[in-house]
Amino acid sequence: MFILSKNYSFTLNNKKSSFMILRTEISPEKKLQTIQHTDFISLIGSCFTQTIGEKLIENGFTTDINPFGIIYNPITISECIESICKKKFFENEDIVFAGDFWKAYSLHGDFKSGSKQELLEIINSRIEKSNQFIKKSRYLFITLGSSWVYIHNDTNRVMGNCHKLNPSLFTKRLLSIKEIVDSLTNSIDSFFSINVNSNSKIIITISPVRHWRDGYRENQISKSILHIATQEICKQNKKVEYFPSYEILMDDLRDYRFYSEDMLHPNKFAIDYIWEKFQQTYFNIKTIELCCRFEQLQKMKNHRPFNTENEAYREFVKKINSLEGELNSVKNQ
Repeated sequence: MFILSKNYSFTLNNKKSSFMILRTEISPEKKLQTIQHTDFISLIGSCFTQTIGEKLIENGFTTDINPFGIIYNPITISECIESICKKKFFENEDIVFAGDFWKAYSLHGDFKSGSKQELLEIINSRIEKSNQFIKKSRYLFITLGSSWVYIHNDTNRVMGNCHKLNPSLFTKRLLSIKEIVDSLTNSIDSFFSINVNSNSKIIITISPVRHWRDGYRENQISKSILHIATQEICKQNKKVEYFPSYEILMDDLRDYRFYSEDMLHPNKFAIDYIWEKFQQTYFNIKTIELCCRFEQLQKMKNHRPFNTENEAYREFVKKINSLEGELNSVKNQ
């Protein structure tokens, strides 16, 4: 719902006064099916996925965040989901030597090793673990970052990360709407085919982080393609929903005060604001109240005492452990 700036009038002490709403606040529609603390939540995609995933953890939810690391383009995100859902283990042709390490074409650079075999074992172990988790996940949260992709010229593979290899090895191009819809539809079907929850859902969002290196106009074109593709996917499948993270930052907050120092990423205030909108959309009152208590627990854990040897600190640790045990018990009810 968009609330445009307009004049409102009211009467105070028999005098007519007026005020203005000076921003377009976005209030997503409340969902009938709400997220509970007992739900398993898988999250895959850009750095904004990481941000939302960390907020979920702080608020006591059970999550699996970016099992292949941060990835931005829909093709690689789809490959990630397919590999996890179908337990498609990586093989020698899926990795490349970059710098001093072996890395994977479609994975973030955090996945690396001096040994090809060790890297394959690390990746395939992660696939096994995430496969067990995603089967039980009531929600799959996907954040799309960019429609721009880099194609490895020799293998014709879409790169999840170029790993600082020579740029001449790649061709950069823009994905079409059809390519995005087709690839994500296949991975979405794979998720629903293995999931044990009859009421499982997928939430897609588009990252509000601007990919400025692509160019200011190129970034807008890229995001527009993601919007149109996402709209088509949601039309095709009623179990797929869209959450307007992008619009909340761009049209609701709409001010550089809400960006970090690089002027591209949302700052803490913006993240907290988007998270609040997410809570209003997907949580009921009971869940929100439990989130508040988990936030209190997190603040207690983050407290750095001056003296860890005195009795007061030992009592404080007991309070933390007691509260954590209590909240985990309530969470699993």
